[in-house]
Amino acid sequence: MILFSTIIIVLRTISYRLYPSSAQASRLSHYLYVGRKLYNDGLVQRIAYYQDTGKGLSYFTQTKDLTILRSVSLVLADVPLAIERDALDRLDKAFANFFRRVKEGKEKPGFPRFKSFRRWHSFGLFIQGSGKTIIKGNRIHVSGVNGGIPFRGGQSVITGKIKVQRILIRAGKWFCQLVVDDLQTPPPLIPIQSAIGIDLGLTSFATFSSGEKIDNPRFYRALEKKLARADRAVSRKVKGSANRRKAINRLQRVHEKIRNHRLNFTHHLSKRIVQEHQLIAVEKLNINGMMQSRFGKSILDAAWGQFLFQLSYKAESAGCSLCAVNPRGTSQECSKCGEVILKNLTQRVHSCYHCGLILDRDENAALNILQRALKEPGPVGAVASCGAVTEPC
Repeated sequence: MILFSTIIIVLRTISYRLYPSSAQASRLSHYLYVGRKLYNDGLVQRIAYYQDTGKGLSYFTQTKDLTILRSVSLVLADVPLAIERDALDRLDKAFANFFRRVKEGKEKPGFPRFKSFRRWHSFGLFIQGSGKTIIKGNRIHVSGVNGGIPFRGGQSVITGKIKVQRILIRAGKWFCQLVVDDLQTPPPLIPIQSAIGIDLGLTSFATFSSGEKIDNPRFYRALEKKLARADRAVSRKVKGSANRRKAINRLQRVHEKIRNHRLNFTHHLSKRIVQEHQLIAVEKLNINGMMQSRFGKSILDAAWGQFLFQLSYKAESAGCSLCAVNPRGTSQECSKCGEVILKNLTQRVHSCYHCGLILDRDENAALNILQRALKEPGPVGAVASCGAVTEPC
């Protein structure tokens, strides 16, 4: 069991949609260009230094060289130092991950690659300040950009210190993400007046122990044909042409639409569950392993991991109890008498010959999940984004 102090540090990421003017967008694009070029030049420097000396360059050494380069290059001197250090930091992390993979030997090492403009979509500024220095009125300020940039979404009043400001472009749209370091007193667990077990599936996205079913929206499947048409349009265009860039942008917008639909669905459902129930029981799923099966694409489309992650932090902030139980046999056991009734995936009805219970297969599983959570002693565990338990029930 993990004991928490009265004060905990919470890192929150708040996202805003930016609406820059043409001059501001040009300036932000210039920041992306300089950061990408510095990353590629730093990669060339590391490769050449290793070939000459047999040793590697560190982030500290490259930042010292950056100070010299800024004194002789007007282009580098014109860009905030934090953005350039962010590019070198990303390069250093790429090498650290490369050496880690080599040492583990479990996957392809993947040597750091050069970044084209299609693979460099963001830059970050490491800052120590309050929200008042970043957000003024209805505008967000970015270092070196004249005037504030209008924004929409997020929150205008921020409590806590802003650690990182990250600007990114996605599907032709600009966004700002603020990572906020917030000191909070963890809310006490509220009394349990309503408990629910949730069985995640593909026929239905979720089945509750109350018998309610949530339809699986299948956002990817709904737009799969449109996505395929946009993908074919990209393949027909000449590489490097303006038309190909436009086609790529249209393809990105379809992916963005699917992502936004999925986020909206999981946010609304997780919020509703936390508001209505004080004890929430789910399965401890190995989602990464399940994606290797023939249902992998459908599992990704359903976004179980995203839903469980949202459910975990919303339950924690609301003082609810969230417990992940062992999923083994939840669909086979009878929720009334405990008899094991073997079924394959095509059998959608649970029919117990021992006690006579006839019930929907998924509802029976949800009841078993809830019963296992109620039997577990000790503190309630939290569900990580991958669906694994970070603290035992």
